[in-house]
Amino acid sequence: MHPVNFYFYRHLSTNLTQRLCPLAQSHASILRKLKDLRPLRQIHAQIITSGFTHDTFRSNSLMNLYVYCGLLGDAKQIFNQIPCKNVVSWTILISGLVKNDCFIEAIEVFREMMVGDFKPNAVTISSVIPAFANLGLIRIGKSVHCFWIRGGFEGNVFVETALVDMYSKFGCMDVARQLFEGMSERNVVSWNAIVSGYSDNGFSEEAIQHFNLMQRKGLAVDFFTVMSLIPASFSVGCLQVGTGIHGFVVRTGYENDKHVKTALMDIYVSHNCVDDAHRVFSEMPVKDVAAWTLMLSGFSSGRHWDRAIKHFNEMLGMHNLKLDSIALTSILSSCSNSGALQQGRRIHALAIKTYFENNMFVGSAVIDMYANCGNLEDAKRFFHWMGEKDVVCWNAMIAGNGVNGYGTDAIDLFLQMKGSGLDPDESTFVSVLHACSHAGIVYEGLQIFYRMLKSSHVIPNLQHYACVIDILGRAGQLDAACSFINNMPFQPDFDVYNTLLGACRIHHNIKLGHEISQKIFEMEPNDAGCYVLLSNMYALAGNWEGVKIARASLRSKRLKKDPGFSSIEINQEVYTFMAGEKDHPQYFKIEGILKFLILKIQTAGYVPNTDILLQDVSDDMRKDILYHHSEKMAIAFGLMRTKPRTVIRITKNLRSCDDCHSASKFISKVFRRVLLIKDANRFHVFQDGVCSCRDYW
Repeated sequence: MHPVNFYFYRHLSTNLTQRLCPLAQSHASILRKLKDLRPLRQIHAQIITSGFTHDTFRSNSLMNLYVYCGLLGDAKQIFNQIPCKNVVSWTILISGLVKNDCFIEAIEVFREMMVGDFKPNAVTISSVIPAFANLGLIRIGKSVHCFWIRGGFEGNVFVETALVDMYSKFGCMDVARQLFEGMSERNVVSWNAIVSGYSDNGFSEEAIQHFNLMQRKGLAVDFFTVMSLIPASFSVGCLQVGTGIHGFVVRTGYENDKHVKTALMDIYVSHNCVDDAHRVFSEMPVKDVAAWTLMLSGFSSGRHWDRAIKHFNEMLGMHNLKLDSIALTSILSSCSNSGALQQGRRIHALAIKTYFENNMFVGSAVIDMYANCGNLEDAKRFFHWMGEKDVVCWNAMIAGNGVNGYGTDAIDLFLQMKGSGLDPDESTFVSVLHACSHAGIVYEGLQIFYRMLKSSHVIPNLQHYACVIDILGRAGQLDAACSFINNMPFQPDFDVYNTLLGACRIHHNIKLGHEISQKIFEMEPNDAGCYVLLSNMYALAGNWEGVKIARASLRSKRLKKDPGFSSIEINQEVYTFMAGEKDHPQYFKIEGILKFLILKIQTAGYVPNTDILLQDVSDDMRKDILYHHSEKMAIAFGLMRTKPRTVIRITKNLRSCDDCHSASKFISKVFRRVLLIKDANRFHVFQDGVCSCRDYW
């Protein structure tokens, strides 16, 4: 912007009586050019000293500039001092309030305008409509729409576009589409509104169709078109759509915009393509806290916990980058999932240092981290220290007790929560029912569920029913579990049947297990885990023909079960071992102690359970596969790198297999170590040859 010649302006204003007309012209021309605050203040002062403060035209121009600079207080002060307000005055103030997200105040000003018999024009209507849209005021929004129609106004592209956007935000896409198709004139903003509406409401195909139609009509896309299109890739759930959008962004030259880059990262993170997300992140010349935090969330949700911690450390080293609660919650989640207690303590200390300890989201993440790292005492200590607790904090503490096997304590907390005046939500009931399941508490668990049915404001969903089936199934009440399924108000899904199949395996009910597996295969014919579970169930019952059939089905479908991995934290560094990973950088160090470990526990009575393996190989090879399960490798590494008598903490991604569970009991006794192992279901504390789960997991 070219600088304004203020010396010339001062010269003009020295003799007001002689230069009145030139001064009025200079005010108008200068105000049109101004965009910065400092010269605006100077011009405002000149208008006051020149005696033009009551001039409506100049006051409107000043208001408009103050609104542009985000100084609503100054704009409102000028508005209140205008003796003869016109429609433009009201419209400028309403538009400024809406643009600064003061929606309620904007609607109040609009009401005062209508009461004062000022007739709004197209600009007024198009300015106030977004306030109704953002507040979800459907009835008022429709009333203003009716006012516009009754007034007999001609079609106006700005008003109609605002209405399309409003109905889209209300979720009324049929009305939005009808309005859009009835428009006599459409601009890029109109197309962006309908594309964004479809995209935000989950109609991805319609969004992409309108975008393609927009291109065929030769309309040039802008930044808002790109940002409107990106959410479509989330709801369609297809990575190919996301990569197509990425390609389009590159072709249209918007790839260097940081907001577009962050949105592209979000696409890849949502599809668990962490490397692609990181590639986009690395290309960003300037990274804000949103980009850093999104990448951190991607590493965490994608189970790349060591990369998450490394990324967070890099983030801390960046100057002028202020941590927020989302970043702290994400890294605490990584520590929780990986069992990185030492790193978790460090992040907790950082939360205290940065004054986020009282934040509800961070607080619940701290509780979750300590509980999921097996340090329930610190979780309890922090929970009781918190002054104000929301439902999420209570849920984290209830779930923490449950996953650590303290079902009775979880129930007590649930009752305390209700006594405190907080209403349990869906997650609360899932947490307390899970706790009852893991602890084998049948009667109280059923009482909680039926009380939920009768008196709670929470309507049970399939997840709650699956918890009850797990409670009954683990307790051996398989007939009651089947009856419960048959009387459910929902059609049983994969999780419900899979829960019952797990109970059939525990209690060796082959007949029922076979029936349930057939139902599962109808729903998910390519689920490898179900074949594995079925094969293990047959093996435990000595039904080798069944084992053979299950393994043959797995091979014929070319299915593979999820690879098992185990993580252990040593000196604030997380080491992860995959099953059978003999090329691991640490393997040559642990190979000797692994062999020594197996030899020692075999002497104490350990016998490898080769029946659980699906591989059709020799007996020696089957034993070698068992010996190199990720859990045993992580334990061997922990024995090698930690001091005697210290607790070895390990986190697994899968349920502990029968052989590793048996081996861990022997290791705890022979080597006199406490092994704290968190698998996909719960914690197992092995001490002196006994597991805290009492072989019930």
